[in-house]
Amino acid sequence: MAEEAGVEDSVDFIVGTFSKSLGAIGGFCTSNHPEFDLLRYASRAYIFTASSSPSIIASTRMALKILRSQPELKHRLWNHAHLLYQRLKDLGLSLGPTPGPIIAVCCENPLKTLEIWRGLLDHGIYVNMVLPPATPDGRALLRCSLSSLHTREQVEKIGDAFASLKAKHPNDW
Repeated sequence: MAEEAGVEDSVDFIVGTFSKSLGAIGGFCTSNHPEFDLLRYASRAYIFTASSSPSIIASTRMALKILRSQPELKHRLWNHAHLLYQRLKDLGLSLGPTPGPIIAVCCENPLKTLEIWRGLLDHGIYVNMVLPPATPDGRALLRCSLSSLHTREQVEKIGDAFASLKAKHPNDW
């Protein structure tokens, strides 16, 4: 985000994850501040964390290399995100404020959300379901995770499955 906004030089700490976009586990925090070492020595999360394995580092580095050499992957991912977000928004579903590679559909009733989640599975669509107390306001979430390797047809199939379930369960969202 800092890169996109052109403020990288003004950012004190940069944190990131290897999990979703790079297909690994773990993450990082980097800074040019001399005090950064104090953070490493005093942070419980850092002190009690094991170092990443060489295979995780190698696969993460390869994923970054692929992203640098194939910028079209990023463009394809954002096209997918905008396509699905707009489709779900047009269905009247409650979504976050902006499209992204992970699109969360908010549902009022956790029990009904379980039915919808199972319905998506019946349509061949897997999404992550997040239930209270891990969600805000006692609502449930259906999190759609997109990748640049999805095809447009697959993204449309996800939208079609939501449309079918919305028609079947119009008041359960």
